[in-house]
Amino acid sequence: MKLIENWFSERYSDNLQLSFRVSDQLLSIKTDFQRIDLFDTYDFGKLLTIDGTVQMAEKDEHIYHEMITMVPFYLATKRPESALVIGGGDGGTARRLLDLGLSKIVNVEIDSQVVELSRRFFPEIASSLSDPRVNLIIDDGIKYVSRSKEKFDMVIIDSTDPVGPAEGLFTAEFYGDVKRILNDGGVAVTQSGSPFYQPFAIRKATGAIRSAFGNSLSYLAFIPTYPSGLWSFTMNDPGTGRNEEIRPARYFNKDILEGCVRLPQFVKELIA
Repeated sequence: MKLIENWFSERYSDNLQLSFRVSDQLLSIKTDFQRIDLFDTYDFGKLLTIDGTVQMAEKDEHIYHEMITMVPFYLATKRPESALVIGGGDGGTARRLLDLGLSKIVNVEIDSQVVELSRRFFPEIASSLSDPRVNLIIDDGIKYVSRSKEKFDMVIIDSTDPVGPAEGLFTAEFYGDVKRILNDGGVAVTQSGSPFYQPFAIRKATGAIRSAFGNSLSYLAFIPTYPSGLWSFTMNDPGTGRNEEIRPARYFNKDILEGCVRLPQFVKELIA
């Protein structure tokens, strides 16, 4: 008798999808903001999806979290000591910032259920949210930034794609508020999607950041579980970085820092 196989598939287009063979579905809930599903997969460990799109997998989450934190950290003109994280309810971004030695992290997540399930199913990653240096706030990140009186050396937008609750995080108005709460020489960075399958995301991010800062800098990473594997991040261009020894991580190192900003021609044309 043939055993029934279970699969989760994320559709990239009408003609292509990526499928993960799963051993179990651990969770499926509808929150006030989104649908969250959690699978145990054979190749990538536990896999978190939101509204049908992959957000995090145990096997390669380190790539995303290293690249959204370590690149802007080392490109900043002065060593960052404080950071605001918008989104990132799984705790992965906060964990990397703690590893980099930041003394103050404010993490604003709109959906408390993301935090709760991450603490339950990804305790090693989510443990950062209980660190005394991390102030976890359940709130709308857009509203938080608009009314914040605090200033930060880094602002990291660790959000879902620019649809639904995250759409407002890709606007010029939002980045105008981000610039206001950045210290001199500070950096703001966002994930900006797959240039191949989601060109609208990197265009939106680039346009919004350029509108606020007058410049932008995009860079790339290879993340196997994300559409096409080629993933982009976009930040303001702080200019000449500081001279500091670069500590390698599992994916990130000095060569990656130097090479990730070397863009393929089609990406250059997307953001021209």
